[in-house]
Amino acid sequence: MVKNNEKTENEELRATRVLNSVNVKFNDPLPNVHTARAIIASCGWIETKDGIVLIDTLNRRHTAKQVKERIKDKIKYIIYTHGHMDHVGGASVFLDDNPEIIANKYLPDRFDKYKMLAQHRAHINAVQFNVPETLDSIKYVYPTKTFIGDLTIKLRDKTFELHTTRAETDDAVWVYVPEINAAFIGDLIIGRRFPNIGNPWKPTRFALDWVKTLEEIRAKKPKYVFCNGAGVMVKEKEAIEVLDANIEVIHSLHDQVVDYINQGMHITEMIHAVKIPKHLENSPYLSQVYTRVEFFVYNVYRWYHGYFDDNPAHLIPRPEKEVLNEFFNLIGDPKKIMIRAKELFSQHQTQLALQVLDVLIQIEPKNIDARKLRIELLRDLGTQDNCLMSKNAWVYYINKDKGFFNSK
Repeated sequence: MVKNNEKTENEELRATRVLNSVNVKFNDPLPNVHTARAIIASCGWIETKDGIVLIDTLNRRHTAKQVKERIKDKIKYIIYTHGHMDHVGGASVFLDDNPEIIANKYLPDRFDKYKMLAQHRAHINAVQFNVPETLDSIKYVYPTKTFIGDLTIKLRDKTFELHTTRAETDDAVWVYVPEINAAFIGDLIIGRRFPNIGNPWKPTRFALDWVKTLEEIRAKKPKYVFCNGAGVMVKEKEAIEVLDANIEVIHSLHDQVVDYINQGMHITEMIHAVKIPKHLENSPYLSQVYTRVEFFVYNVYRWYHGYFDDNPAHLIPRPEKEVLNEFFNLIGDPKKIMIRAKELFSQHQTQLALQVLDVLIQIEPKNIDARKLRIELLRDLGTQDNCLMSKNAWVYYINKDKGFFNSK
């Protein structure tokens, strides 16, 4: 029988082998502009007569080394679009040239927070991305220069206009290069996907600042927009169409949340009431394959609203398990909970069935029949779900229940 620590070590080794076998895909979309894409990460670099300007660094040393081999000139500047690891994790590979590393003033705080919450981050990354729960081994390369507002870098043949903003993070930077009429915007747009303005595991994102920044980018009338770090390029008419779709949907959803807050609607009702405008439901630029509208709503709500939902029972609540134990004692029979959960499941009310079943699982976590039924419910939710974040969450907790059975 494999011990838990041996199993964890084996998982770490497998994960490391997979990550270290990733090959980077390169592209040369414009003269003197190059991009690289790996798993969930991308970067770009621009050649100038004074050297290379590298925008983001991929997520790991292995993939970053492949980029380093492609760059022929000296790297003069590295610009972090924000402090998420898929944008800064490979930075240590590029230090031989002693580049100036430029970032938002608040980015170092993010690195400090990541170090402080390393164990928690290992857990949430495991749930969100369906990977082993391992501590991060990335070396944090702090910027050599930080700023707030606007910063212009003038090289001989190109100008780099840098702007800070609050969007997916509070430490975002986007870059405009007027000589090629191109904007490098990090994750302000994530390709042809619904904007990543909601994540159940992450702090609040800044929807209103985000959309105002997209409007500033659109006002530049860029011919080329590089996003997802820099690995995805949209150009000309499509660039404006992508910006238009993201701007309109953010404004609409944000304003709906604000209206419902003012009406006093409860958040558990609000996540079902807020809708994408009809004419954007099938937009090719707003696919909900990474995040989803419900997460957006929670995110905006958290920014404007405290935790208290106007129910006095929730102001200073007792621990959830204690309350559920009272419900459990009132019901008096675990079979009743199982029967009702199965009835709801048969009526295609899987989420409600999951929440009813949770009364039993919280009080009797070793109840094998309840855990088996939960696996069925989670599988059903997963088959109906195309969103990476929530789909991976269902899988994670299925595997947790399977691990419980294996331990028995």
